[in-house]
Order: sequence, then C-alpha cells, then structure tokens
Amino acid sequence: MQTFLFYQPDHEQPIPAGDVEDALLDQPGVELTGAVGDAYRPGTWRHAATGATAVIDLGLAPLEDDQMHPPTTYLGWRPLALAVHLPLAGPHWRCVEALQLIERLLAALPGTRVLDTEDTRSSDDTLGPAPWSRPRALASWERLHSGQQSGRSDYPHMGRLASVCLWRYRRERASGLAAFPELRWPEALALVDSAAGAARSAIIWDHPDRPLAMPPVELVVVPRPGAPGVLFAEVLLRTAQGEPLPFGQAARILPGPTTSALFHTAELLPATRFKALGDHDWTD
Repeated sequence: MQTFLFYQPDHEQPIPAGDVEDALLDQPGVELTGAVGDAYRPGTWRHAATGATAVIDLGLAPLEDDQMHPPTTYLGWRPLALAVHLPLAGPHWRCVEALQLIERLLAALPGTRVLDTEDTRSSDDTLGPAPWSRPRALASWERLHSGQQSGRSDYPHMGRLASVCLWRYRRERASGLAAFPELRWPEALALVDSAAGAARSAIIWDHPDRPLAMPPVELVVVPRPGAPGVLFAEVLLRTAQGEPLPFGQAARILPGPTTSALFHTAELLPATRFKALGDHDWTD
C-alpha cells in the first residue's frame, strides 16, 4: 500500500472530526463501517466507472500504544486522523483515479496537506507534509509498484497505450450510453494471452444482431454456441467499417450480412488460450 496521512497547520483552529467525516462521506464511492461519530471508522472508496479503489482510515484504530515506536511528529503540523491507502497492484490509472480523491479531500479541508509515507526523496523544504504534487505522488506509486512486481512471472503486462484506451473508454462509457442508447456499450475487460504471457484488452461480442459501440480494445470474445473463440478487434473494425463515436474512442458497428458472417464463420483463436483478469491481476 501507498499511504497518505493528512495534517493540519498547528496555528490554525483544529478541524472538527465531524467536518472531516462529512468531507469524506461527500465523496462518491466512499463507504465507511460503523456509525456517524464513531472514534474510528475504516472504509473503502471505489470509482464506479473505472473500478479504481482505495482503503480509508478515519480516526485512530484502537491499537495498543507502541512506546518503542511513537508516531512521527512534524514541527508546525498536527495529524488529522485521516489516512488514505492506495493498492499497489494493477495498472497505473488506478492510482491516478485515487489521487484525484485525495485532491478533492484537500480542497474540502482547506489548509491541509498530505504526507506520502513511502516517498523516499527528502530535503529541508519537503520534510513532513509537503505541497501537493500529483506527478510526484504518481512517481512514488510507480516506484513502489515496480518493486512489488519485480521478478514476478505471474503478473502479465498490457501495453500502456492499450491500457489508457481501456481506461478512457470506461470513464466515458456512461456518457456514450446516455447519448447513444440505441447502441450496446459493452464492458471493457482484460484477458491474459497464455501464448504470449501478456494482458490484452477485450470485449465480449455476444449480440451480432444489435448495433455496437466498439471500444478501442485489442480482442473480441465471440461466444459461439459450442465453439467459443477470440477474434482480433481490428478484423471486426475493418469488416464492419466502424464509424468513430465522440465518446471513449468507440466506433459504431452496425449489424449486417458481413458482420453476421464474421460472427458465425470466422476462424477464431481458441478460447482456452485466454483467461479473464481482474484489474489487480495485471500491470501496464
């Protein structure tokens, strides 16, 4: 985990615990256990569109005091009893989404700063809570993420461009569906290609008779009865002559004889070569 601790300047009036709690609960996707006003409320945050997550600690966990390792203090700052922890698994954009949650909390709690407990770079002007820098926080996450996956052979890699395209499509999918409800906007998934040992972006194309908003993915899963398989996405785009849409870099695919023939008769890669991945099971 990459942990961010929140601090407030000593010279300012303490922010009431209730205000911190309200600022947190105002964020879409935040869920806390316990009841309002509890001294400690752990919880989670999840971005509905992309699936990015974070772990939250509001208040102080009821742990026994460690006299040998007291909490670190910083001159001029008081801790705010709020921490956000970012998982190190998955593509980089999961971190980017979570960093935006931190930015919204900083805006909702004026005067506060955060400390990245894993940021190894330090100097006289950055010791302790520092001015916010998303690039620096992301670079810290990338370093930790790289260290975590170093030497692992079970953590497939997706090309950064394909990963970013998948991310953008997920972010804009709801807007596309609202603007073009006649089209089917499928979920964008990740598969591992066992032949290449790589992660690939994909969709499931299970309705060849319906207009499709085709995401900018690499593969298309074709669930033929009794003979499912996988098709390269560029084959479908080329065959259907997809028309660009203004959301998520998707393309409009209209049903017709050529797409129907492709669905039913095209030579497919064997489905056994691929396996579905969760977003924490691959990197970019």
